[in-house]
Amino acid sequence: MFGKLLNRYRAIPIAAKASIWFIVCSVLQKCISMITLPIFTRLMSTEQYGQFNVYNSWLQIFTIFVTLRLNYAVFNKGMSKFKEDRDGYTSTMQTITFLLAAALFAVYLVFRKQVNALTELPTFVMVAIFLELLFTPAIDFWTIRKRYEYIYKPVVYRTLLMTGLNAALGVAAVLMTTEKGYARIISCVFVNLCFGVSLFVYNRRKAKTWFNKEYAKFAILFNIPLLMHYVSQYILDQFDRIMVQKLVSMAAAGLYGVAYNAGMIMKIVTQSINNALIPWQYNKLEKQEFRELDDVLFLIFIGVAACAFVFSSFAPEIMHILAPPSYYEAVYVIPPVAVGLVFSFMYTAFANVEFFFDQNKFTMYISMAGALLNIVLNYFGIKLFGYVAAAYTTLFCYAVFALCHYLYMTASVKKALGVSGVFRSGRLLVLSAAILLFTIAMIFFYDKALIRYSINLLILLVLYLKRDLVKDLYGRVRSAKKKK
Repeated sequence: MFGKLLNRYRAIPIAAKASIWFIVCSVLQKCISMITLPIFTRLMSTEQYGQFNVYNSWLQIFTIFVTLRLNYAVFNKGMSKFKEDRDGYTSTMQTITFLLAAALFAVYLVFRKQVNALTELPTFVMVAIFLELLFTPAIDFWTIRKRYEYIYKPVVYRTLLMTGLNAALGVAAVLMTTEKGYARIISCVFVNLCFGVSLFVYNRRKAKTWFNKEYAKFAILFNIPLLMHYVSQYILDQFDRIMVQKLVSMAAAGLYGVAYNAGMIMKIVTQSINNALIPWQYNKLEKQEFRELDDVLFLIFIGVAACAFVFSSFAPEIMHILAPPSYYEAVYVIPPVAVGLVFSFMYTAFANVEFFFDQNKFTMYISMAGALLNIVLNYFGIKLFGYVAAAYTTLFCYAVFALCHYLYMTASVKKALGVSGVFRSGRLLVLSAAILLFTIAMIFFYDKALIRYSINLLILLVLYLKRDLVKDLYGRVRSAKKKK
């Protein structure tokens, strides 16, 4: 049996083999992070863990403006557009980010007191952030290029080694000092710099030039219009932690961060489903088989909603595993985060239709509107109801995203094909209302474990009785993916 499996694996095309390993690597990376989370929460106070969360949030903000997200879509585009000189393109992108980081670092040194007061981080942590910004973009450029060229082994080795060292050194650093929050930050920076500096030198040595004006002009003009989209995405994913820090406390940011990270386990499920779904979805759109697309996706929406419900129902147990009692009050953050990811999955499925018909211009405007709405609702919600309100405002914004993308997708299909719609809105509304009401209602049973366990056993029974339907769905999506 092992020999047959090995022969099948060897027969897989390199592109498919690389995709498998990148997925496995991503899952293992997230698993290592989740395994070490209970260790850090038991060694660090809520305020110390809050320092680490806030540091990561500010790092993401500075990264957007320093790197201009040149390591996103435009880098893949450049790998194709300038395929005869990929080394030169990589070196140019690296030079741009280095110069921008150096310039912003100089500005920080002039206004460090004001910046430190805004971030509530000391000077040595801010310096660490800028050291990362100078060198760690090289890791992304190297990794993305390897992914693009299906050279997967070095990426897997580097990712797992980096993740393992980050966790091991982080635990050691936290154990050795009383300033545990800052120790965790510096351990991360040290590991990132070790890999970042070495890959910075590697990328530079492979290229014949530091800077190419043509490459730089193309990349900057391509990415600047997308910056607001990237900023908006960041605001929805991360900015609520900073608002909790500013409006409540650093300790509250730590509580919120742990519970939010727990809820984000659901994201592994939704991303994996979406990655497997895209080829099948495009196949059905090419054939204009909208009825089957609607029916199958609706059943998948039900499955994702059921996962969110089950995950939320076990929130107390999840928090007991991930953190000590001092963090348990944040358990009420998990349900809205899980339901928000259901709406996020829905709007991604709708956006896939938009992208198929090359109708993605409206995406930036939806993102900007959602981000602005999130900031306003967070400000008033956190002030009135505390840090848990941030999770509910994010849930509401994801629901708005889903609705806006549904309307825009419907208009795009009508414009392209003259078809009135792809998905039936009535049952989507019923499903959305049901998962929202049932999941939030589950909160009232968090102290009644027997009721929660009974409900989940009932769900498992239904899945067992409908197992043929689940197998049929999997087979249809898998067969379409093979054809694609």
